[in-house]
Amino acid sequence: MVVDFYPIKNSTKFMFKVVKFKGIATVSTKCITKRDFEREVDSRINGYDYDVTGFNTEVKNVNPMSGAC
Repeated sequence: MVVDFYPIKNSTKFMFKVVKFKGIATVSTKCITKRDFEREVDSRINGYDYDVTGFNTEVKNVNPMSGAC
């Protein structure tokens, strides 16, 4: 399981979360608050022994207020 987080264009309150199976097939996408992002990253690193393999700085152009996120 691979979880990627991306900043969202023109937003300081939200992040774009992408969950992939084996790093290839996208399982889900979701917009989450920065607060939830911080909690989830902390939980995955400290609670589930996930490894940080990189930092995504590519800005995604999604609307955190739309139902698709």
